[in-house]
Amino acid sequence: MQVAKEARQRVFGVSEADSATELAGSVCGRLLLQGSISREQLDAAIAYQETYAAFQRAIDAPAPPRAVNIGGFSSGAPRDMSPDQCEKFKARWKAAKSVLTELDIAQRGTTVAYAACDYIVLRDTFLPHLFGDLRLGLNALARHYGLVARRAA
Repeated sequence: MQVAKEARQRVFGVSEADSATELAGSVCGRLLLQGSISREQLDAAIAYQETYAAFQRAIDAPAPPRAVNIGGFSSGAPRDMSPDQCEKFKARWKAAKSVLTELDIAQRGTTVAYAACDYIVLRDTFLPHLFGDLRLGLNALARHYGLVARRAA
């Protein structure tokens, strides 16, 4: 563990105190530690990743190779799901994608926020040029998942 902590400090510039936390292990977690995204945005990223994992499970897709799983949600075979549950998870994924697509169309007519969430949240890829679009996408997802409303209540 010490080697991983030192690597996080050296490669990613994470403080010694934060290098042992699970947040330092993902791009979104490090953005939260740096103050580049809010807690609601990180929660939206986790919810988006969980929605994607449930969708992948519902369609019985093979698990994609990745090093980090922000929320710890794992995919598996849909044998333990009913057909109704599979359809529900597919609909949730379609709704989340729709939120990002509608945002992109309203903003510029491109798919930049969708791409930012795909590459940074789902693939855990460090792409600083997409961080602004990531924040926009996570704000839209936070509203979609009701995370903003919960904080205000």
